Amino acid sequence: MKDRFGREFTYLRVSVTDRCNLYCIYCKVPELPRPERMTLPEIARIVRAAADVGVRKIRLTGGEPTLRSDIVEITEAVAATPGIRQIVMTTNGLLLGRLAAPLAKAGLQRVNVSCDSLDAENFRNITKGGILQKVLDGLDAARAAGLVVKINCVVMGNQNDHEVLPMLQFSIARDFDIRFIEYMPMNLGEGEGLYGAPETIPSAQLRDHVAKTYKLIPEESSATSGPADTYHVVGTRTRVGFISAMSNPFCENCNRLRVTPEGKIRSCLLTGGDFDLVGAIRAGASDADLSKLYLQALEGKPAVYELHKFGAVDMRSIGG
Repeated sequence: MKDRFGREFTYLRVSVTDRCNLYCIYCKVPELPRPERMTLPEIARIVRAAADVGVRKIRLTGGEPTLRSDIVEITEAVAATPGIRQIVMTTNGLLLGRLAAPLAKAGLQRVNVSCDSLDAENFRNITKGGILQKVLDGLDAARAAGLVVKINCVVMGNQNDHEVLPMLQFSIARDFDIRFIEYMPMNLGEGEGLYGAPETIPSAQLRDHVAKTYKLIPEESSATSGPADTYHVVGTRTRVGFISAMSNPFCENCNRLRVTPEGKIRSCLLTGGDFDLVGAIRAGASDADLSKLYLQALEGKPAVYELHKFGAVDMRSIGG
């Protein structure tokens, strides 16, 4: 499945909920009680149609995907889909302590855990109330369950940029990979954290900072490196990645589409149009009809995203 720019798409991010149990300063959206937008059978059909047009990797995301009471069953359904070879999840880790083992048994292979600070007070400020120890317990449970673990850390000037080396040292000690992600001002007017208003720090600056302490060897891009420029940390089992979402967008190598919690295809995180999969399912569409919607979505995928072209972006509504 290729778009008009020749990019091949084998990866689908499925946001199974727009609910979250944190209120992070770079993704803050008021929590509203509401039912889930997609049912388990609808998610299964959406994934099956994607597999029919060449998708091989599914990432379950949100909001916070582990808030769904049927997340284990969703994982099982995805794992049972012919053609799907890799199932991963992005989570804040708060509920992994009890869910890591059943998710691994259901077919989950990899987990990306968002953790932006190892200081309990700073973590609480960034997440507006999150408990760091629960995330650390979730990381331990994921490793014990046999899941491949990667830490995602959004680096923000005036907030957690002083923790880059401690975060890497933590990952090295546990043989985790880690990715440092440039802060993107998605909501146009975030408030301040513990040390002030967040600022974007270019990935090149972060990489140079890390390289003063650790020898880094660049790695070739792979199916698991995603948009990151990835380096092996010499003398360790850890790979560190830098995602330059602001300073050097990775759009030319993009291989993903997204399904929002409402069941719509979004061809780009920031500027892609929406095609209603769930609406089509509820109107009686066949799997072939759904597959055609994926192909239509690709036609409108931009060459490069445009931040804030349509105003503030609600990350929970599209699946970060």
